[in-house]
Amino acid sequence: MTENAEPDPIPAAPISTPAPDPVPAPDPETAAPSTEFARALEAFERGSRPAASAAGAAKALAVGMKVRGRVVTVAHDSLLIEFGGRSEAVAELHPFRDPDGAVRVAVGDELELFVVEAGDQVVLAPSIRADPGAGLAAARVARAAGVPVIGRVTAINAGGLAVDLGGARGFCPLSQIELGFCADPSVYVGRTLEFLVTSIEETRVSAVLSRKLLLRRAEDERARAVLATLKPGAEVEGTVTRLEPFGAFVDLGGADGLVHISEIAHVRVAHPRDALREGERVRVRVLRIDAGKDGRPRIALSIKAASPGPWEGIERRFRAGMRVTGVVARLTDFGAFVTLVPGIDGLVHISQVAAHHIGHVKELLVVGQQVEAVVMAVDAEKQRIALSIREAQEPAVEPAAAAREVAAAPAAPGPEEPTTMAIALRKALEEARKREAIG
Repeated sequence: MTENAEPDPIPAAPISTPAPDPVPAPDPETAAPSTEFARALEAFERGSRPAASAAGAAKALAVGMKVRGRVVTVAHDSLLIEFGGRSEAVAELHPFRDPDGAVRVAVGDELELFVVEAGDQVVLAPSIRADPGAGLAAARVARAAGVPVIGRVTAINAGGLAVDLGGARGFCPLSQIELGFCADPSVYVGRTLEFLVTSIEETRVSAVLSRKLLLRRAEDERARAVLATLKPGAEVEGTVTRLEPFGAFVDLGGADGLVHISEIAHVRVAHPRDALREGERVRVRVLRIDAGKDGRPRIALSIKAASPGPWEGIERRFRAGMRVTGVVARLTDFGAFVTLVPGIDGLVHISQVAAHHIGHVKELLVVGQQVEAVVMAVDAEKQRIALSIREAQEPAVEPAAAAREVAAAPAAPGPEEPTTMAIALRKALEEARKREAIG
């Protein structure tokens, strides 16, 4: 080895790297198969909503908005409704049950509902509902939107009903419970009703409600629908709702009309209750539709015009020569009017009252007296019947019977033939009268 030679490098000891820990085999009891994991992940992604999408949906929907949707699921106590959003909305099933519990909706039905919650989960209802979280805020939204709220009547207090609006206090004055006067407000305690919010009392943290305005709104909608089908001359059926001295009010199925007392019957009616009763179904003819001072339509109706007139077919009911019975209705200087049937009066001329001359019919007749008369003539066009009491005083004989009596009667004896002596005597008397006249 030379002096300048570099020493051989000392070989480095080999570095041993520890072997990796063995990967334990999966526990078949705790490890989920890959398919189960995929399904779980898919379900998670389907159920979650990105924050941006949720924010966009919140901006698109607001409490109080009306949306139209289709029922896709009817569950035990809720509905799933497809309304065009990213996911279905939820609605409680309770408002869609009848009093007996029967469900009024089915899958595929289309509904118009209000948004009552517009967060990640959209909640719909037939009307705006206040809840403990929203409280008075929901009542404010309902008032601004003019939509109803649902509340439960809890008690009667001074002047009205106390209503629980799901956390907010409500008060419905006595005058706002029904369309008319509410005689017994206690019948509403415990019931869940719809109201319109008329004002908010911030200091008392309560809402003033009106059920009357909501009923009036529904009534106006029905009236508009009915009026769209009515026109003068139309004949429809209705129900008598109220009787007044001047006439009868008739409900036409949402709109009320008035039948004036003169249009109730073909005969004179002293009071509508003499001819009608409340709740009775009647057929009426529309006479005219006018705009009232309050903006509500005024409908004039007639029962008389929708019923057959008493003079229709009068020739078949009364004929000349017929003996009839009637009641004296009124007396005049020229005769007396006799009512034969309701709506039909006949005239007995003064000359036909008695066989002898009289100065006035009141000498023999009084109003309300029942008389017998004979029909002299019938004029259907002019609506007149001529009667005779005088003719009825003689027994009426039928023409056939009279002919039989004439045929059966013996012939009357004729004058006797004059004798020759009688003829001579007659001539002698005539000549004597002539001589006296000349002399």
